[in-house]
Amino acid sequence: MGRHRRPPSPRLPEDTDARLRAIAGGQPVVEEGVVVFPGSTVPYVYRTVHRPDGTTEQHLVRLDPPPPRPLH
Repeated sequence: MGRHRRPPSPRLPEDTDARLRAIAGGQPVVEEGVVVFPGSTVPYVYRTVHRPDGTTEQHLVRLDPPPPRPLH
């Protein structure tokens, strides 16, 4: 007789905790930070707003270095 294996647990999205906190608390939950994606050296600033109605709003902006200053 063969053994039965339990199927793997489904993986929840990374932001599940923030989404549930927004829904349960009835207030938006905001996450902000800076990220550098794998294989890149370009930093991005991000802002994610999880709303109590279950929707999510995301913003991602590339942080370009300032223009070089003229040498005098």
